[in-house]
Amino acid sequence: MTSLRILAISHMFPSALTRRHGIFICREAQYLRKHGIETCFLVGRPWAPWPLHHVARWRRYGPANPLVAPDGLRAKAVAYLRPPGFGFRRFEGASMAHSLLPAARDWHGREPFDLVLGVSMLPDAEAAATVGQALGLPVASLAVGSDVMVYPDRMAALWQRLGDALERIDLPAGVSQSICDRLAATGKCRREPLCVYLSRDAGQFTPDADRCEVRARLGWPARNVVAIYVGGLVETKGMNELIKAAEPLLKKHTDLQLVCVGDGLCRENMARLADRVGRKDAVVLTGNVTPEDVPAYLQASDFLVLPSHSEGLPQAVLEAMDCGLPVVATRVGGVPEAVIDGRTGLLVEAGNAEQLRDAMERMIGDPAFRAAAGREGLSRAREVFDSDRNAARFAGALRLLAESGGHA
Repeated sequence: MTSLRILAISHMFPSALTRRHGIFICREAQYLRKHGIETCFLVGRPWAPWPLHHVARWRRYGPANPLVAPDGLRAKAVAYLRPPGFGFRRFEGASMAHSLLPAARDWHGREPFDLVLGVSMLPDAEAAATVGQALGLPVASLAVGSDVMVYPDRMAALWQRLGDALERIDLPAGVSQSICDRLAATGKCRREPLCVYLSRDAGQFTPDADRCEVRARLGWPARNVVAIYVGGLVETKGMNELIKAAEPLLKKHTDLQLVCVGDGLCRENMARLADRVGRKDAVVLTGNVTPEDVPAYLQASDFLVLPSHSEGLPQAVLEAMDCGLPVVATRVGGVPEAVIDGRTGLLVEAGNAEQLRDAMERMIGDPAFRAAAGREGLSRAREVFDSDRNAARFAGALRLLAESGGHA
């Protein structure tokens, strides 16, 4: 099998302070490597000169937060102009392309690439299209969630930018069928979008044979029913609804424990929930943890809860299913492609705290359903969302794109 080299353009990549940021594309790159595809990353990071990188909100873009490339992946950070505020998003792709292009030319000149991949539609695919055109390479793109499902609805200019980018993309792809349908709805795709279910680490995310032993290591009581949330503690992930739903349940069920893996602006609200419940360890806030530690938290839990307002196809859902957990989640984006209501978990409407509470109540009070839904979810994860099979399909599409030179 001949080797294929991809230059991936991304604004998301693991770093010293944010180890899970962009980890999904790193895992995909590791699976593509099994199929003879080497992925190198140019990572756009907002320019944060001194003294800006000493300000809290800009610290992660400064020298104290270098990129951390997992398992031999190669990545180079390039600063680009990105002023604060949502309004600049309409110019962000062009700004990123302007800064990344010299680095892309230099790397391509020394170690030629076969194609360019934008890791998200906005802004990465916009920049990737410019870089690909300048280097004479075909361009593929991924759509991963908010870049397609949220941002274009918040600003009309971004819907236009999305369409403009798709007209320049040779192979559009989405991480769920719902995202692919959204791309197709623009009427701008040059070919039918490819649904790419992204890969997870199948060696790490597995059911644990001894849940009690894992809980003992984490310091959790063996008898508790543990609901776990994995992700950013932010409003768009449904933290307000989770608090409203969980508070009466935590007071009613003295063996219920809510574990939140992640950090964000809603952390203080979650801490106040713990104070109101008044029970030690009723709410566990782990803060940010390394990707390597996440499987243990899932393996020690009884079910995942993910009340997001929007999603592509969240890796947290698939990772939980890999670990044999049933899922309570909102009916958004590609979530229903993974969570079959009443079979592998329970689906509720986004923003509905009462439905969320009732679904969690059923998970708490029906251990037989939890076990059955967890088993069926594990089976579905292995059959429909098998990482090797889906990576092979993606690799085949990328090879055909490179061989065709971008011509449909």
